[in-house]
Amino acid sequence: MSPPRVVLLTGASSGIGAALALELGRRGWKVGLIARRAEELAALAAKIGPQAAAAPADVTDAESLQRAVAELEAKLGPTTLMVANAGIGGPTPGASWSSRMVLKILRVNVEGVVNAFGAVLPGMIARGHGHLAAVSSFAGYRGLPGFGAYNASKSAVTTLCESLRIELVAKGIPVTTVHPGFIRTPMTAPNKFPMPFLMEPDAFARLVADGLERKAAEVNGPWQMAIIMGLARFFPNWLWDAVARKAAPPARPAPETP
Repeated sequence: MSPPRVVLLTGASSGIGAALALELGRRGWKVGLIARRAEELAALAAKIGPQAAAAPADVTDAESLQRAVAELEAKLGPTTLMVANAGIGGPTPGASWSSRMVLKILRVNVEGVVNAFGAVLPGMIARGHGHLAAVSSFAGYRGLPGFGAYNASKSAVTTLCESLRIELVAKGIPVTTVHPGFIRTPMTAPNKFPMPFLMEPDAFARLVADGLERKAAEVNGPWQMAIIMGLARFFPNWLWDAVARKAAPPARPAPETP
């Protein structure tokens, strides 16, 4: 009899994280939910069923996250798959520079992945198996004016996962990078600009779950955006600069919430 499949997800209280938790729960996974909002986590756990458990934590607080992982593993068993999904967005225009906002986005989006991986990786290495995944973005492929912090954070996540993927395969630990385009979530809801190929979270969650279950190196969607941004990686700088200036939405400063 094979051991139970246990997935832990950060940023699980809404958006992609919640949709993916529901999808993996339907597929028979034990699901550990991590986010800051305890009430939303409890409601989601109840919706998934008895194979789900929740533990609130802030991904930028390594000790808090480690405690949450330990609590969930005590209930569900050792982590088979960690999905580092927690993230925030928002404009950070250079014309109204806010170091505080830039660093906040980098901390959540990059440090959150580092802390999530760090909470489970030693155990996976000791057991000789496991699976790491992180939700990056096509926004990490090229820089867009006004969104430098978000672009940089996702570029860092993609490169980190690629490096780990090459290294950890020898330890029996595959690494998957997820690149979403525009997905209908609370993060994209405030956008006032066109969002081409907008995808519903349930459909994207099915795509991601399929990729995770086959331990794919990357899961990219929607496919139209994957093709466009894949080609954009090879644009010469002069062409990308011209396209980005014309296509990028105006970036207004994001509120500096504590």
